Amino acid sequence: MHWLKKFVNVNPSEIKALLVSCLYFYLVLCAYYIFRPIRNEMTIANGLENIQWLLLLAMLVLFAVMPVFGWITGRFKTRQFMSYCTLFFASNLVIFFFLFNVEERPLWVSRAFFVWVNVFNMFIVSLFWSFMNDVYSKTQSKRLFAFIASGGTAGALTGPVITNLLVGSFGLGYLLLISAVVLASSVLCINWLIKWKNVEFNEDPNDKKIHTVADESLSGSIWDGLLLILKSPYLVGICAFVAIYAIALTFVMIYQAELIEILYTDPIERTKLFSKIDFASTLIALVLQLLVTSNLIRWLGFRSTLMLIPLGITIGFCFLAANPILTVTLVLTVFRRAGDYAIMKPAREMLFSVVSREEKYKAKNFIDTAILRTGDTTGAWLLTGAKAIGASASTIPLIGVGMGIAWCSVAYWLGTQYNRRSGTEDASATNQVAQSS
Repeated sequence: MHWLKKFVNVNPSEIKALLVSCLYFYLVLCAYYIFRPIRNEMTIANGLENIQWLLLLAMLVLFAVMPVFGWITGRFKTRQFMSYCTLFFASNLVIFFFLFNVEERPLWVSRAFFVWVNVFNMFIVSLFWSFMNDVYSKTQSKRLFAFIASGGTAGALTGPVITNLLVGSFGLGYLLLISAVVLASSVLCINWLIKWKNVEFNEDPNDKKIHTVADESLSGSIWDGLLLILKSPYLVGICAFVAIYAIALTFVMIYQAELIEILYTDPIERTKLFSKIDFASTLIALVLQLLVTSNLIRWLGFRSTLMLIPLGITIGFCFLAANPILTVTLVLTVFRRAGDYAIMKPAREMLFSVVSREEKYKAKNFIDTAILRTGDTTGAWLLTGAKAIGASASTIPLIGVGMGIAWCSVAYWLGTQYNRRSGTEDASATNQVAQSS
């Protein structure tokens, strides 16, 4: 308890659940980051001129899967659909292991894997945070989410190390098998958290109430996620925030991949480079989460915290426009990923702590999958269109600057709306967190 208090404001009754939640996110992101560098290398191997088509296919697959997900959440209890979805993706990795473990891998397998990874990342991480918003109350999320995110960052730190150490000796296929075992193990954490009796403490230690996970199916139709969004300006704002983020991310990803394709010709060396980028960014994120993130809302207020990464990315695009070289894109990528996990992701997930349970699962999952993939696809096609009309290497980042300004504006509005829904303004929210600390 004394050790944990140095990093997070946790009550004694929350310690076991906090550590299990960290372990859960650790296993999920460790599994993902084992094969993420493989996906990044395949972006180049499949031909960068095809990436917009692959992202379009990933978006269409997500839209096709959304009704299936809606049917599952309406038919099965929380523990069941969380476990079933996790084990389904783990079994997919086993299938890809056999498809990869051949003398000459067909091109369609590489492209199918690229699409699958994009679908996996959207679903599994979105489900995790939906579940966390179900497990913990709004007041607990302010105190605990940053530390829980550090568990995922530790997993994201471990995954690239495993890839970098083993890819040369064992090849790509066996890494997928390791990832499948790691991912399937997270089901044990899901089952434990479902059974946890959560005693939520308010400002008064003597004033406490039970907050348990509603282990039941979700009511409504398979299209409720979209309908819930259309009825709520707040959720529409989150859609805009996520979409601009995805477009900006895609600009940087493709820009960086083009430069790496020129400088590195060996697929193994490219995979190692991508794993080193992941390692550096997640190491920085872990340090920030343990030493800085938990205090940011108290120092800056929620709205300013939400705006921090969009503002940094906008400044990064300005540097890239002035000096469009690989080093700048690598620094921008590391900053974006570290800031995403350490600051923006916990803050973004807190936006859903003030919505209904149906919105936490159905609307949030639609936003984190369909909207995010639509943003990726839009970014790829915008970049293709800009090149088609003759945009130079220094002009393209200027488009990112414009998007960054819009992103900051949306973040400011969302932060204001969150404060109103939670019954606080930034100043009062700061005092409230300071008192609880």
